Amino acid sequence: MPGDSKVENITSNRTAVIRKASWVGIIGNAFLSAIKITAGILSGSFALLGDGIDSATDIVTSVVTLFTSKIVDRPPDEGHPYGHGRAETVATKALSFIIFFAGAQLALTTIQKLFDTTERNIPDFFAIYFVIISIFGKAFLAFYKYKAGKKVNSSMLLADSKNMMNDILISISVLIGLIFTFVLNLPIVDLITALFVSVWIMKVAFDIFLETSVELMDGLADQSIYNKVFNATCGVEGVKNPHRTRIRKINTMYVIDMDIEVDGNITVTEGHDISKKVHDCIQNQIENIYDVIIHVEPIGNKEETEKFGLSKDSISNQR
Repeated sequence: MPGDSKVENITSNRTAVIRKASWVGIIGNAFLSAIKITAGILSGSFALLGDGIDSATDIVTSVVTLFTSKIVDRPPDEGHPYGHGRAETVATKALSFIIFFAGAQLALTTIQKLFDTTERNIPDFFAIYFVIISIFGKAFLAFYKYKAGKKVNSSMLLADSKNMMNDILISISVLIGLIFTFVLNLPIVDLITALFVSVWIMKVAFDIFLETSVELMDGLADQSIYNKVFNATCGVEGVKNPHRTRIRKINTMYVIDMDIEVDGNITVTEGHDISKKVHDCIQNQIENIYDVIIHVEPIGNKEETEKFGLSKDSISNQR
């Protein structure tokens, strides 16, 4: 069917963009992580070392997105009749755990260092140069992944981009911490900065975890699509009371289930033709439609057991 071919082309192009962005992330973060961890150890800056560890976790996230892009590209099968699009959402949630673990590990190590009674040394000044390199490098990666994520509407890439943008703030805080360390001659400032970095990393991970939970619970962050569906449906002659509408998101595509009412005296073929027109109107007027499933009922039909879905009236009453 033409619709199936269109979905396949979108999926194929989308996968290519995700893979390219993943490889850019792997190479870029590997370089930044290596120089920051090395410079952190040589200079004695715990904050810079923590920043390097954070970049190392970004390598893992890029590897996960690369691996997941191959799963998402698989066609539907007996075990997954809706396809494998949710793999991206699951992978994004897994990324949140990886990011959180890295932050928690850095926090525990930093707290141990804060209570360590041994004499602390001032980090070497050359650490500042590597932080500046990190800021520019992360800015490039964040911008690149944000553009790629927006282009193909990828929750993984957008989550990774958000993580990169936060990494810029982390590197800036490390830079400020090092400057104060040198100005005030207080090594503890470097450790306090590292602790701040760890808390920020954990917060980002928690935010990503919450965002992905909406889709896995078959919820929608943007419910305006319901109004678009009802407007497209009500534009078809002979359709009354679109109700019991349920919209779920599988990766970037929407699956729509809905009931409509038609004249009970028309033939089955005529009812089918009306539902086909509704299907085509929704698919033509709304982007990223994976499938539309329509159940036809006679006008005035009442079923007390219907507890799920939304209608045009229920959406209006929620405002």
